[in-house]
Amino acid sequence: MKANKKSIIAALVTAAVLSTAGAGAYAAGMVPDSKHAALAQSKISAAQAVDHALAKVKGQAVDVDFRHKHGQSYYKVEIMNGSEETEVFVDANNGSIIDSRPDYDSKPRRPVPQTGISLKQAIAAAEAKTGGRAKEAELKYKRDLPVYEVGTVNGARKYEVRVNAADGQVLSSHLDF
Repeated sequence: MKANKKSIIAALVTAAVLSTAGAGAYAAGMVPDSKHAALAQSKISAAQAVDHALAKVKGQAVDVDFRHKHGQSYYKVEIMNGSEETEVFVDANNGSIIDSRPDYDSKPRRPVPQTGISLKQAIAAAEAKTGGRAKEAELKYKRDLPVYEVGTVNGARKYEVRVNAADGQVLSSHLDF
């Protein structure tokens, strides 16, 4: 009976450790979700999606976001031209334009600052820093300075990278939990 009791306790301890490790790995971004798997399989990169969107709508790309809904993968690219903002949806598998429309956002965007680098160049800097693939990038203000925030995925790890919009220098890079 003692041996059986020890076996049961050992099995319970092992199960508890394994379930905790699995939850910890998921929380640490070590287990890929379906969106990241779809990003890895997409044929078009975020930078290429920006190119396709800018071929459709003139202006400055300020945001790109990978999306995977209802089995379809696409990028939403936001382009500013003066005070007008346009959303362009680019198929992540072939680069075709799915849709484009004015963005009548409820919150007004700050004026687009003069930048020394483009969104596409910020994506390249972030991908080089992390060895990953960009899933999102946006021109933002941090402490009243324009910076690009770029989210990349490398395997199952997610990173957030901040790139100086004036000179392309990587300001920070860390795992995004």
